[in-house]
Amino acid sequence: MVPNPYDREQFAQTHRQDLLREAEHERQLAQLSQPNSRIPFFAPPMLSLRTLSIKLQKGHKLRTA
Repeated sequence: MVPNPYDREQFAQTHRQDLLREAEHERQLAQLSQPNSRIPFFAPPMLSLRTLSIKLQKGHKLRTA
């Protein structure tokens, strides 16, 4: 059976969509493998705030007991 022009166009369109989907997937994977530059910037201050919060809560408990 010889494919008609419509079938070839449908095949080409489906193939393009598959390639675009694969490229988007690859882009997302590459984005996940890159470290997020904002996390290291915010992590140390957030950790120190958490430590300070715990110390303040312990101090408050000691004063109220």
